[in-house]
Amino acid sequence: MKQMKLPSINYLVSHTKEALLRFPFTILSAFVGVCVAIYLVEYNEEITNFFPYVNLLLASALGIPLYFSVSVFTDGKTGNTKIISLLGATFVLVIIYFTLPNSEHTHNTSVPYIRYGVYNVIIHLLVSFIAYLTNKSHNGFWNFNKILFLRLFMGVIYSAFLFSGLAMALGALQLLFDITIHEELYFEIYIFIIGLFNTWFFTAGVPKKLENLENMYDYPKGLKVFSQYVLLPLLLLYLAILYAYTGKIIIQWDWPKGVVSYLISCVAVLGIFNFLLMYPFSDTKENSWIKTFSKIYYFILFPLIVILFIAIGMRINDYGITINRYAILLLGIWLTIVSVYFSIGKTNLKFIPQSLVAILLLTVFGPWSMFSVSERSQTNRLIHILETNGLMVNSKVKNEVMWQKESLPEFLSENKFSNRNQLSDSLNNEVKSIIDYLDVHHGFSSLKPLLHQNIDSLISISLDSNRYLDESRVYMETLGLKYEHVYSDDSNFSYSSNEPETKLIKGYDYLIEFSISSNSRSAQSNTFKINDMNYKLTFISEKNNACKLISDIDITTFKLDSLIQNLTEAYGSNDEWDIPQKKMTLISSTPNIKSKLVLNNIYLEKNNNAFDVKSINGYLMLKAKE
Repeated sequence: MKQMKLPSINYLVSHTKEALLRFPFTILSAFVGVCVAIYLVEYNEEITNFFPYVNLLLASALGIPLYFSVSVFTDGKTGNTKIISLLGATFVLVIIYFTLPNSEHTHNTSVPYIRYGVYNVIIHLLVSFIAYLTNKSHNGFWNFNKILFLRLFMGVIYSAFLFSGLAMALGALQLLFDITIHEELYFEIYIFIIGLFNTWFFTAGVPKKLENLENMYDYPKGLKVFSQYVLLPLLLLYLAILYAYTGKIIIQWDWPKGVVSYLISCVAVLGIFNFLLMYPFSDTKENSWIKTFSKIYYFILFPLIVILFIAIGMRINDYGITINRYAILLLGIWLTIVSVYFSIGKTNLKFIPQSLVAILLLTVFGPWSMFSVSERSQTNRLIHILETNGLMVNSKVKNEVMWQKESLPEFLSENKFSNRNQLSDSLNNEVKSIIDYLDVHHGFSSLKPLLHQNIDSLISISLDSNRYLDESRVYMETLGLKYEHVYSDDSNFSYSSNEPETKLIKGYDYLIEFSISSNSRSAQSNTFKINDMNYKLTFISEKNNACKLISDIDITTFKLDSLIQNLTEAYGSNDEWDIPQKKMTLISSTPNIKSKLVLNNIYLEKNNNAFDVKSINGYLMLKAKE
């Protein structure tokens, strides 16, 4: 039996040195990233602006695969190719660093970070094929990526065991010898291992002579078992489910749900990945079915891709283009291209990552990019809602709320919510959704032409006072709309007053709290006694909604219909929680009694064009006349 030889110290040292000499900038990027990360951990409470440090950390992390790609691409090349490539990679990283937000300001959005994520995907895809950019070897390309994958997997395993061992050693020192361990040290060790050790370990195992990989036919049996007996059955199961759903659509003529586009995308990518893993086994006689089935698979995808386009198209038609929907649409286009390519008999595996890189590069920059298109789509959708509902005049917002500069940092105005009743609940919710989306992803620069005021300058003044400010709320309220998502029942809603903590009863002698409900017979009236006189406050809804105060000597009537009419005209058929108390007050007088009915809450049910009072509560103030 052949014994396994453990690598000697000299072997490990030589490979470590070779990796440093072959990938110096890759390891330097990892080192810089680790140093920045540890600095952030150590001094996070003293740093006033995290953005420059975070940006340097992100640029360093991106430099690891980018410099790796350059080193692999320039292996064996002479002249200035390596120097020019390294300078070009460094220039790209510097540009990316300066495109990331660098300070706290009013327009920090997620777009720079999403774009950074796309860069990451592009560069990691570049790693997979750049060494074979001019090499047509399919088997060598597959073996190269297999080695990278296994090296990465082993690096993670080694890193996990190394960290666990060091963490337990530190814990043992602390427990046995009462040595005080710096709390952040554990996390810093983790950063060092996962950042520098893992990178160095990975680069030390990258093959140098790529020509040898073409003649390598030693494929891991575990990989075949995993892809053929685990991934493939799961793929067939998912395809069966999606085809059953397609049958349901055809039979019931039930349009596809938006989530199906995500499911189809995941299943399609899973299938492509599975057949990539199984590719080398298809050359053997007993596994010739793999080639046949992989070709059939791309034909099977076509109907599902059509469903994907229908589903995402319906979402776009209803709610416009967002970054996510653009990405799904883009993925559908890429899947179509890949399916056509392989279904006509092409077998170049490099086409998969190369085509995806090409599409991603085309859609990250320019007016056709996912960011520009989604911003225009949502802005145009907002403008369309405002125009079709009469809230735009000469390309400007009608009844724009003009904020009082002297009130800043508080945003106060005399015409707040001036357009509140011009939109239905669903449209108000759509506007809020658009405003929130723009705030998170793009900022509000596209809304500036719609407004007379420079809202950014007002927001900046408010932020200078170190106040938390919800910019979405400010912009939506500037449109004259209330910043809220209305979870309204078309038939039931309530109004509530902004009741003060103390009640002023000047001019009255008595204050009686009450609660009346039309749903319960026992609670349809409140009775009380003052100076041996009996009173009864009761609710009547036979013809007109009204409250009657019946005493031993007279009757006072409070007509609620007029109050309800005023409230619905002002606030619509929506829940409202902050109504001025004077708008929910009724005053009445008889020869014997002066009375005021102050409502804290009134709960209504809409019945056709009429409103029925279901319950009221508040307090009644009385003064007996002499």
